[in-house]
Amino acid sequence: MSSNDAEIHGSLRALALPRRAVLHMGFVAGISAGLGHLAEAAQRSPRNADVALLNAALALEHQAIAAYDAGVGTGLLKGETLDLARHFQSQHRAHRDLLVGEIRKLGGTPAVALASYTFKGKDDAPIEFKTAEDILVFALGLEGGAASAYLGLLPQLTSRAMLSTIAGIACDESQHAAAIRLLMRQQPAPDAVVR
Repeated sequence: MSSNDAEIHGSLRALALPRRAVLHMGFVAGISAGLGHLAEAAQRSPRNADVALLNAALALEHQAIAAYDAGVGTGLLKGETLDLARHFQSQHRAHRDLLVGEIRKLGGTPAVALASYTFKGKDDAPIEFKTAEDILVFALGLEGGAASAYLGLLPQLTSRAMLSTIAGIACDESQHAAAIRLLMRQQPAPDAVVR
């Protein structure tokens, strides 16, 4: 493995935040920092740039699937909230499958999910789900962070063919966040521009 490849893989590991995933308030900052490292590494190895960026997105999808497993597995979600969580998880699986296919088309090796994930809050303490609202607050941070992360990928991709797919996934993540806000009786579109 070249030093550029090693640097890209190191940035991916930092972005995936496996056991120290901060998906509550610090999620967007962590993703932005990871994408910045990827962009720097990708400039030195443009051939691998899109594969690295798509693998970073794939790592996010693996985390989202695991997060919804954790939330649904508590038994705290009921009725339409449970149905919505399962639906969102199925869409994250669809995102994952799409990204795996694109990475393979580019000749890359897709990132694999970790055996387990531990999600932590901004205080670095493990997140405990005691109520359905706890799960919704967590999911809102996850979905908002994912939308921002996908938007951050757009200017870095060299493959113009991927732009509409990544933009579409960003929009889907924003829809997830809006639906969660509605369930929480919040303004579904609090900002004029998603960042």
